[in-house]
Amino acid sequence: MDLPIEAPAGGLQWTPRPKSNRILITGAAGTVASLITEQLSASYELVGTDAVTIDNPDFSETYQADLDDDALLDRLVSEADYVLHLATGAPGGKHAIYATEMDATNRILALAMAYGTRRVILASSNHAAGWPERELMAGTGDGHVKPSDPPRPDGLYGAAKAYMEALGRFASDASGLPVSVLRIGTMRNNMSLQELIDSDEMPHLGFGEFRAQRLQRTWLTGDDLVKILVEEFTAEEPYRLRYASSSPDQEQWDHTVYKP
Repeated sequence: MDLPIEAPAGGLQWTPRPKSNRILITGAAGTVASLITEQLSASYELVGTDAVTIDNPDFSETYQADLDDDALLDRLVSEADYVLHLATGAPGGKHAIYATEMDATNRILALAMAYGTRRVILASSNHAAGWPERELMAGTGDGHVKPSDPPRPDGLYGAAKAYMEALGRFASDASGLPVSVLRIGTMRNNMSLQELIDSDEMPHLGFGEFRAQRLQRTWLTGDDLVKILVEEFTAEEPYRLRYASSSPDQEQWDHTVYKP
């Protein structure tokens, strides 16, 4: 199922399904999911799908399947109040990015429109607007960016995430489907912020004070992401976009919520 190329004159008249507190999480075996499911499972019934085995007792149901399994995806979206699309094709290169960030997002949104999903939350990335950060690293800009600024991807992955954001905006505008976009920062399992700063991960950030400041700015804990998700589940606006990190006081990423 695909999004319509053009929205009908009267829109698609999205109608919310009866509430059941059921969340479908794609990419359920990943780092982000592992940091949030324990808290979410206290209030929601979690259903997870991933291409690899999901070893997480917080889920009431799990499915090892690719997102191109149309019959399974159709059924799971039809039964969910909320869809949290965390899956990414980044580890698999260009074609996997196309398949996950673009094609799978398109199908999830189309199904959500058809079945009355109460809100779809898309896991975007700071890389969808990461060029100001590159300018900051080069000493040619201050890195400041607002969620309302036009996307400025810093690579193919970021461009795919910008495409994902555009699909979400179109689905919301065309039908009234509630969509939230989160430009997620840096998350790690079993590693503290200081340990990440001291590690050799992401060598392109260099070392020393600049590296520390950058990671302090983008660091996102599971606890803070859960708080953000709960806000999005209960939001009233049909489309919302925001940066998601644990440091709202920094000057580069504006943490206001874009609500057109």
